[in-house]
Amino acid sequence: MGGGSSSAKYAAAEPGPGGVVGAVADDELAKRYDLVVVGGGPAGVAGALKGAYLGKRVLLVDRPKAPLDARGVDVAFGGPTGLFSKALRDTAKTLDIQALKAQGLDDEVVWLQVQKMCLQLARNNAETTVALLKKFRVGYQQGTATLLGDGKVRVDRVGGAGCVDVAGAKLLVCCGSVPMRVGGVPFDGRRVFDADSINTLGFLPKSVVIVGSGIIAIEYAMIFRKLGAAVTMLVRSSMTSALDRIGLDGDLTRILVQSLKDEAVTIMEGTSVDAFLEPKADGSLRIKLKGDAGDLEADAFLAATGRVPNTAASAALGLAEAGVALGKKGHVEVDGTLMTAVDGLYAAGDAVAGPALASTGVEQAQRAVSHAFGTAVESIDQFPVGVWTIPEVGFFGLTRAAAEQAGRTVKEGVAGYDMCLRGRVFAPDGLLKLVFDVESREILGVHIIGRDACELVHYGMDLVMKRATIFDVIGTLFTAVTFHELFKEAALDGNSKLDFGIQWQEVLMSLGTQLPAKDLLESGEVKRKFDAIDTDKSGGLDEAELLTVLNSFGQDVPAAVAANIIHLADEDGNGVIDIHEFEKIFHVLAAMEAAAGKDKK
Repeated sequence: MGGGSSSAKYAAAEPGPGGVVGAVADDELAKRYDLVVVGGGPAGVAGALKGAYLGKRVLLVDRPKAPLDARGVDVAFGGPTGLFSKALRDTAKTLDIQALKAQGLDDEVVWLQVQKMCLQLARNNAETTVALLKKFRVGYQQGTATLLGDGKVRVDRVGGAGCVDVAGAKLLVCCGSVPMRVGGVPFDGRRVFDADSINTLGFLPKSVVIVGSGIIAIEYAMIFRKLGAAVTMLVRSSMTSALDRIGLDGDLTRILVQSLKDEAVTIMEGTSVDAFLEPKADGSLRIKLKGDAGDLEADAFLAATGRVPNTAASAALGLAEAGVALGKKGHVEVDGTLMTAVDGLYAAGDAVAGPALASTGVEQAQRAVSHAFGTAVESIDQFPVGVWTIPEVGFFGLTRAAAEQAGRTVKEGVAGYDMCLRGRVFAPDGLLKLVFDVESREILGVHIIGRDACELVHYGMDLVMKRATIFDVIGTLFTAVTFHELFKEAALDGNSKLDFGIQWQEVLMSLGTQLPAKDLLESGEVKRKFDAIDTDKSGGLDEAELLTVLNSFGQDVPAAVAANIIHLADEDGNGVIDIHEFEKIFHVLAAMEAAAGKDKK
């Protein structure tokens, strides 16, 4: 892509015919496309750009999700499902609401500033996306798409421009997801919202009730607290069980839940809504809880109870009529290449079963397009997760529980954020954890909570993917006064939990090249040699005696090796090594032999 700032390259959305964004000329639409993509979220945009990178002629069709501005820009275009929450989170962290109120600004003025900042962040993203598509000659047509079969798509264009049929050799559907609406909740878009309609909130609430215990619920709970609202979370089961289900590490769950409590978020577990009562005179809500939990009053109510694929809501798309099979929960059924039952028609993102993350949707769309044009790549079975709560959470790979369930013997290296200089000065609250295999020292998982966790997790992902060890991390040079120093601190903590850590490695390697440890252990030769030299039956060998034993195996072991073994193993300072410690060394050497044998295979 070259150098320069993104603002210089993609300063504003490029207009289409007649100076309007999202309109492709009729003569262009009449030509056959190599790829037609339906849906303008992260997955759809990524799939369209992948086709362009392969030199294909691509059209992206998207139904606007927000009112268009004078140039036709849809501020929600190209953004993830949680675009508004991310923008609101950034705004809530930037603005000091209490300070603004102390200056005499009323709630309406404060909320208008919040909305303005959110809108600008969203607009910047949309305009950058539109300009990027323009740069790679991807057609962008706003409208509602309907599959007609045989690679044809009917587009009902926005603004009364009429319908037009377009043809594509390959089709990719990325229709996204919608909030799962709980029965009996009177969603009105004024006081009662789901995770999508919340972006139409028209005032700064003083109190908010949130139903749900997942990531979206926690994100909004912390956001509204930062905006000064009293927040109550209603959780049907428990916070910990809900977070366990998404694979969050137990320690990170504990810290995240505690952070909610520290911010004075009220968490009511084992509780749900029974009914919405007649509103108060000012329009605020009265909510009756089930059982003897009592009633609640609030300015706003948010149901954050999960999401479902947009396949049913997008009935006009005509998936079933086109021969596309849908699962029980409405997901588009696809094979390992993301192709549906219809040859040449693919689906990706929230429309298919899977993690339902923006990043995984992007990967799926790119993989689908690669396969469509004969450059298929393997799918990934692990992916990084970034959770934009306050504090942030990022994780990749296995938790300790998952690793042990898979039959691995593991330990954890843990570093609090206050163990690096940057953390001590700027953000002492947080934790970074490395899960590693005891035998190989290989890092199997990285789990982070604290500032920049969603950035730091990518270095952790690289460590896991490259099968790096905690010893590799200990030996890595990190720029001073960065959060990345936490990786070394966590690796050092993990090393301290090993019987034979990094300080033993040179000694063990020098012995391992000379002694057939496994054979000597299994034959009992190790103990016989030890007992033969331990003539005084003291149960311990000094440095000279240890050297004699080592050389009695028919090898020429340097005296310095024996001295270093005593130095490292003699924890009580009596100058000797006992039979238990001696045999333990040989067991480690045997494990090293086995690992070396596996690597050769």
